[in-house]
Amino acid sequence: MTDALQQVHPDWQTLLDWLATHGMDTSSAAISIQARTSPGSSSLSRVTPHSNIVVQLEGAGYGLFALRNCDPAIQLLSVPASALLNMATLSNLPNGSQPSSDPIFGPYISTLPRDFESHPLTWLCSGKLENTSSLLLSYLPPSIALALQEVCNRYRSDWAIVKQYIQQQQSNFLPSLCEIVRPVIRALQLKATQCEEDFLWAWLNVNTRCLYYRLTQLASDKDNVTMCPVIDFANHTNHSNHMSPQEPIAGRTKAPSKSYGLNFQFISPSSTVTKQDDELFLKYGAHSNQILFVEYGFVSEISAELLLRGDAIGQIALQSELLDLFESRGKLGAWMKDILRTEGYWGDWTLHCQPPPAHPSFRLITALRLYHHFPIKEMTVPPNAASALESWMATIMGTSEKISEENEEAWRNSLLRICRKRASDAKSALSSLKRKMYPSNPTWISLAKQNIMTLWEEELLVSTQVSDSILQHEEF
Repeated sequence: MTDALQQVHPDWQTLLDWLATHGMDTSSAAISIQARTSPGSSSLSRVTPHSNIVVQLEGAGYGLFALRNCDPAIQLLSVPASALLNMATLSNLPNGSQPSSDPIFGPYISTLPRDFESHPLTWLCSGKLENTSSLLLSYLPPSIALALQEVCNRYRSDWAIVKQYIQQQQSNFLPSLCEIVRPVIRALQLKATQCEEDFLWAWLNVNTRCLYYRLTQLASDKDNVTMCPVIDFANHTNHSNHMSPQEPIAGRTKAPSKSYGLNFQFISPSSTVTKQDDELFLKYGAHSNQILFVEYGFVSEISAELLLRGDAIGQIALQSELLDLFESRGKLGAWMKDILRTEGYWGDWTLHCQPPPAHPSFRLITALRLYHHFPIKEMTVPPNAASALESWMATIMGTSEKISEENEEAWRNSLLRICRKRASDAKSALSSLKRKMYPSNPTWISLAKQNIMTLWEEELLVSTQVSDSILQHEEF
């Protein structure tokens, strides 16, 4: 029975009625889940599909809840292929708070978020809330800011292609476009100032909600993604007890024979019975908070206790520090960068708490070993550089555990300094954020501040634990 404090999504029944027109059995006997508001006790590991805001305050966001007890690993629903939103099937924008007028996907589009003001990509790419956005962006950890810029670069690259296409279309070409695309192109040509905001809204909906779904002959094709009604109400969890998409056996070995693909099926959590009114989650992936924040706009809770229990990932990136190190070495640094690129070790340098002991990634160790392979004051590529790489290459190939004892001591000391600096920066940022006053409205601003504080708390915890591992002479 629905909790008195929970409310069913206002468009839920309309969505079910629409799915029924696509052949889905939406009878009370067939539907065992429902989209409702999540309770106020929800943790930081949630994101509300309707507003893209982290759920912690009372009355914020929606989730999927069981209408009755469900056995482990049973089919919860099968969404018709024709109701999925992907390259094979397409759409129109909802107007403000009004339902979408799209004749095909309107009831589904009406359940999507109306804005993404709480998403950091909006802070970076939209002209709205300029002062608040600038303030929030200024408090991001450096490596988070770099990762967000990479997402922004992807978005702007896509927008440049779409914008060029729109500008190239002439009125005499419009009649040849399909019925769905034609009014969209015409509207975008007329609404030049609003055009990019509409595209950012659509881009974020796709980026935060797409699931892998076989549509083409090549299994690894980037077009094998879809948006799926009902299931995108599901919030994220880091734990193993979650729903799972089930790809039909036929879709695992070859592209579906039907033009729209095969029905998309979802299975209940496999390790336990789902009780009536339990919330049903999806695991978006084994993602770090950095990925969750820049791609989805939320973070998972972090604490020393959660790390100790293994209930939090505990991972941070050292992109900004390593970039500065190699840049400081002039021509030699540029050469080392090329070597790391060639061998596949440039970038994605991380620190981890799991599995214990807290440790640097092998990619990070490899980069620091190369950095300290040549005298620190050396700025140019020495004549014997290629032959000198042999001992470093041996550590990559697995024929040697280390270059030398001196090299091991040098890179570990270098990493210790980086970790201490990162921990100090985190303490300063947290102190400043606690003192900084933000407007109380809209609500997402205080939640965004809390997300940023969580990112800094993770920076402090992980860097401190890796420092301790180095000081305790842990082998990595």
